[in-house]
Amino acid sequence: MKLLPCLQDPQCELLLLRSCMGVAKLLFGLRTCQPHLMANAVSCFDDGLREAIEDIVVCGGSYFGDLQWRLASLPMRLGGLGLLSARDVGVYAFVASRAQSCVLQDHILRNSGVVKLDVDYQQALEYLSISLPDFDIGGFYNMDTAPPKPQKTLANALFDKIARSLGETFDLSPRQKAVIECLKGPHAQDFLTVIPIEGLGQCMSAVEYRAILKYRLMIPMYSEDETCPICRKACMDKYGEHAIHCKELPGFKYRHDWVRDVLGDILRRAGISAKKEAPVNFLTDPMEGRSTLRPADLLVFGWAGGKHACVDLTGQDRL
Repeated sequence: MKLLPCLQDPQCELLLLRSCMGVAKLLFGLRTCQPHLMANAVSCFDDGLREAIEDIVVCGGSYFGDLQWRLASLPMRLGGLGLLSARDVGVYAFVASRAQSCVLQDHILRNSGVVKLDVDYQQALEYLSISLPDFDIGGFYNMDTAPPKPQKTLANALFDKIARSLGETFDLSPRQKAVIECLKGPHAQDFLTVIPIEGLGQCMSAVEYRAILKYRLMIPMYSEDETCPICRKACMDKYGEHAIHCKELPGFKYRHDWVRDVLGDILRRAGISAKKEAPVNFLTDPMEGRSTLRPADLLVFGWAGGKHACVDLTGQDRL
């Protein structure tokens, strides 16, 4: 983990950290040893994992606190970075392993006289019930009633509980709650699993990638009272909301015009008459003698029932 910064590429660093250096390295021990026997290893591993992701996101800077670590250690389906904490996985891994191997255990021990749950398993179940007080673990006390996929069942229950209790654990603002809900949307985290291939346009610059990670982990990027250096009009909020919506940025206008031109070309090829940047000559201000509306991005003639249609394109930020 400490060698990752040598790559000087946060996109590759995060991908390798999650895929090759994550909790899977410790999973065999977590599944075969009681949770209390793995406590020291779990603590050491999580400290290293948190230090590694903190270095990727803020390069040793400030504002990476417990909230950011909690968000980063959630599964991607819940808006996290998929860097599962060994402490979280240790809650259910041992129980899941014993439940999955119950048939094999019965076969091996069929002539040993052992018919009851062993002390190790009972202690692990008690530890699990503390972390999941609202989850019915009664089925795990009887090997015949354990769910067919115990690890997936317990993992979903634990991480869903953690995600639901974020508002209780941390004092979240309305904005933070909204961002977290957006990150749970379909495909919102797909960029995290993309293999960086420059020839296919799948590489991101270090500045861009870190900015996206900071935005998603709700880490301030600007001073509260800093004026936008581009438009010189708006005040840059600390989370960078204005930066991705500033109309003076060339990228913002370029994307808008590019989509407009592509749509216009599609209409033309389909034999549909359309005009770009068409003035709309209604709702005229009688005092000024001109239209009060800006030109339509696309004016489509005879679109439906012989009526024309005005199309206005709105760019959505990529974060």
